[in-house]
Amino acid sequence: MSPGVATTTPQDAPAAPGSLRFRRLWLFSPGADLAILAIPLALTLAAAGASAFMAPLAADGAHRLMAWTAQNILGNATHVALTFLLFGVHRDVLNAAPNQPRYILAGSLGMLAVGAALFFTSYADRDVHLFAVAVIFNVFGLHHGLSQHRGLWSLHGVRGGQAGLPAPSPLERRLQQLYVPLMLSVLLTRIFFVAESARPNAPAYLDVGQGVVLPWQVLPVLFAIWFGYFLLLFRTVLRSGTASGPKVLYLLGMATATGLALMAPPWGFVMLPGMHGLEYYVITARLLEPREGDPPRLGRKLIWPAMIASMLPLLALGVVHGFLLDGPARGTLGISDGARSHPLLRGLTSLGFAVVLAHYFADAFIFRFRIPSIRQVMLRRLGFDTR
Repeated sequence: MSPGVATTTPQDAPAAPGSLRFRRLWLFSPGADLAILAIPLALTLAAAGASAFMAPLAADGAHRLMAWTAQNILGNATHVALTFLLFGVHRDVLNAAPNQPRYILAGSLGMLAVGAALFFTSYADRDVHLFAVAVIFNVFGLHHGLSQHRGLWSLHGVRGGQAGLPAPSPLERRLQQLYVPLMLSVLLTRIFFVAESARPNAPAYLDVGQGVVLPWQVLPVLFAIWFGYFLLLFRTVLRSGTASGPKVLYLLGMATATGLALMAPPWGFVMLPGMHGLEYYVITARLLEPREGDPPRLGRKLIWPAMIASMLPLLALGVVHGFLLDGPARGTLGISDGARSHPLLRGLTSLGFAVVLAHYFADAFIFRFRIPSIRQVMLRRLGFDTR
């Protein structure tokens, strides 16, 4: 999701650069905003602690558990069903732009075809199958997650503008537009094209048969790009007068998640997916809330039960994969190869892949906040004042 940056209403009195304000600036609520950051970070620290203090075999098991939790409980792999629940409850989300329903239907059917192709390639050529799954889901999954970061960052701008804070500066706007392509390039280079460690002939973090990779000594260059970007970003945000405290905290969470994925991928790919899933839980719960004039479809008390029920099939699939996991879980979906000897599970997993891709496709349409009709519908659904 990537709404545009807000314009402002009347601003607060000038304040010293670096001052933070929190009142009336939380995006969802203090508890929800902090949980989005704190829970995935705590899970990541648990994985890091296991690596530091446990025997290697026990540490590997603990890391698999943390990665599985990020995928299935915090929702990175299971939240994808929520998009289609949202369409069923609030049709205006689906119909917010001309021809949008037919595009989403056509795209979803296309994703089913991709899922079928992945099912057959798993039999025809296992190496091609693993390569396709790793590339498709890490490229599109990372792009999807980073785009959601930028979207929530933009919504913090909307919240700040409606509360009277200064508009984001032109430099912050440019940095916001640069965030997805820059971080996507840095992280994909790290996981696919740079040696995992400094040991001789070390493979990439995600080894999909790409052959010789760049030496580990390239990593400081990637770190310098990441560090320079966030240093400039925080300097820009904090020097513009009174800044939104919740926005600064969220930007700090973005920096932490991407930095860990860059410097320590086994830990970063616990925090990054966990953060993404929790964000989507909270976003969907807010979007599902009834607004004035809505027909009675789903009461507030039924929102979370309906969300959980819609995700149960994917959670059940995740539980089965958890028992069959026979190697490290790596990347944005924690993909492993534990299901290769189970034909039915292969089919269900391929169907799950199709649902994930259909979710990516649908979200790319419904969160196009640059289109006025979509922006109006989605901001109203999110509880913002659209007058």
